[in-house]
Amino acid sequence: MLVPAVAVPARADGIAKVEDDIVGVQRRLTELADSTEIVTEAFNAGRLRLAAAEQAAARATDNVGLADDAVRAAQEKRRAVSFIAYQAGDFEQLRVLLSGDPATALDRAGAINALARRGREAEIQLRSARHDLADAQAAARLALDERHREVASLEEQKRSIETSVAAQRALLDELIAQHDDLVRQARESEAAALRTREQAAAQAAAARAQQAAAEQERLRTVSGATENAGRGFTDTPVSPPPPPQPTAGAGGAAVAVAAARAQLGKPYMWGAAGPDAFDCSGLTQWVWSQAGVALSHYTGAQWNEGRQVSTGELMPGDLVFFGADLHHVGIYIGAGKMIDAPRTGTVVRIEDVWWARLAGAVRPGG
Repeated sequence: MLVPAVAVPARADGIAKVEDDIVGVQRRLTELADSTEIVTEAFNAGRLRLAAAEQAAARATDNVGLADDAVRAAQEKRRAVSFIAYQAGDFEQLRVLLSGDPATALDRAGAINALARRGREAEIQLRSARHDLADAQAAARLALDERHREVASLEEQKRSIETSVAAQRALLDELIAQHDDLVRQARESEAAALRTREQAAAQAAAARAQQAAAEQERLRTVSGATENAGRGFTDTPVSPPPPPQPTAGAGGAAVAVAAARAQLGKPYMWGAAGPDAFDCSGLTQWVWSQAGVALSHYTGAQWNEGRQVSTGELMPGDLVFFGADLHHVGIYIGAGKMIDAPRTGTVVRIEDVWWARLAGAVRPGG
């Protein structure tokens, strides 16, 4: 005989446990996102160092060429002097010194001494040129080694970010699954409450299920954005960033703020500096470039690329920095608000200034 299925009311402590687990995973996700942003800014700093290393390597290579040219010139000079001395010969020198005309002998002896002096000078110049060439070659090797180290460091930081992306996706998948479990248990609680005619409990369970389902959908959107950001970053080669545009001078805060507002809704992506996606320092660099002020694509550099101002002096357009290591930056727009690109899975948006984590503010071009 078939026994009718009976719905077993979900235990309240079961739902509470799922909610506690969700809180724990969300905390880990936030910590991971923060640490990834720190690595991202380290990556941006590394790209600036790579640009400097490549410039140094190029200068060193040019110096090697110049030093090599100097060695060739010194060698030619020494060969020319040696050839003249060879033509004169030792017997000729003796004949001149023993000739009957003392004045002529003295003149010719002076010429021979001058030739010998030129020979010594040519030898000294050649040795000096060779020494300079050796120094230039050593400097070039050091510059190239530095470039290789920076490239290796950037590759390592890139792998770290890619690993973090994978970890974030795994945490998001875990959250989605836990919210699915939460929805299921809440629906079971709603059904059980309806059987016992506990309308208030049923409504509360239905609301919880609806909220969990909405959050689950939001997490799917964030997961998709994280996937896209990770793919975009992976496709970006390790290379120096383009040089900042020439600085036009002070001012332009209103232009920068307007440019920031025009970017609202665009996705966050590690290492991106617009115009289709941004990370935090990439956004502030791009919006201020629209006002003719050049900033580096790195929070640590931007901290020194303007005049530092107090919170009481804050004006729209100022850059606000967060964390003791300055790993995040936004652009202040007034009324305690800022526009920033917060982290993976988010978009450029307006939010309250993170006053508790504020490290300071800078006025670009000021």
